[in-house]
Amino acid sequence: MYTESIVLNVQEVSKSIGKTPIIHNVSFDLKRGEILGLLGPNGSGKTTILKMLVGLLKPSAGTIKVEGKDIQLSFEKAIRHIGAIIENPELYDYLSGYDNLVHFLQMSESINYERIEEVTKLLRMEDYLQSKVRTYSLGMKQRLGLAQAMLHHPSILLLDEPTNGLDPEGMMELRQLLVKLAKEQGVAVIISSHQLAEIELICDSIVVIQDGSIIEKSNLREEGDSESNVGSYTFKILNIKTVTSIIEGFALPNLVLNEEGFQVDLTEMGVSELNKRLIKHEIDVVGIKRTENTLEDRFLKTLKGRSK
Repeated sequence: MYTESIVLNVQEVSKSIGKTPIIHNVSFDLKRGEILGLLGPNGSGKTTILKMLVGLLKPSAGTIKVEGKDIQLSFEKAIRHIGAIIENPELYDYLSGYDNLVHFLQMSESINYERIEEVTKLLRMEDYLQSKVRTYSLGMKQRLGLAQAMLHHPSILLLDEPTNGLDPEGMMELRQLLVKLAKEQGVAVIISSHQLAEIELICDSIVVIQDGSIIEKSNLREEGDSESNVGSYTFKILNIKTVTSIIEGFALPNLVLNEEGFQVDLTEMGVSELNKRLIKHEIDVVGIKRTENTLEDRFLKTLKGRSK
């Protein structure tokens, strides 16, 4: 079992190229075992942020701490905790997948050959591990890159568009693997992706970037009791003509009437109380359904609101 502590702290980080600001005062934390989605349109600054997290770019201002170590002041101590795939994996096409991993292994004293077997088995790469990388599909290269990033037992994985080239089965396997690493081994993961459906399935939280600034930070797995967990609910009514005058007198939040009933924002307890009031007024409620907004809906709404 792992301790849910902060493994990555990004504090007021900015980046300028020449006199042009690229990233503006970005701050967020990443907890052990958390999977965070880094979202934003193309050119929003996602990859620039990832490059600063691994020391490929130096922030113009702010601090980045990995397991408490400042990445600028103690680079080697900080970077040993990070495994990353930024843009395309760096691989040797003329070598086999296995030899690529051996080459990486030889650069670190903390990795043994058993770790290669462990990681490749976990990623189900045995069938093509001895083949030359030049024969690999993009999805196979992505998986080899992930194996390379995982070899040294990092506490943080940074993945830039990790599902590129993967078929639906491959995406599902990757999703299951990352969740297992996070929940069972406490590995923290940041995924930069435009695959919003995948992000919604895998991530605990999101950070939305636009024009180099954070415009939203949200927890996708918020837990709350019935008193605090507000949702949007659709009530289906039989005698809709009768309910209109009654329901409008209830002063309900975000009430929207339609041909079959109405939609309203309430807590679970609020839904129960409203249902009792409708029955008391002899209103026939034949269905109550929670309306789920997808991450794509939220993402587009956030960007639209920001652009106004």
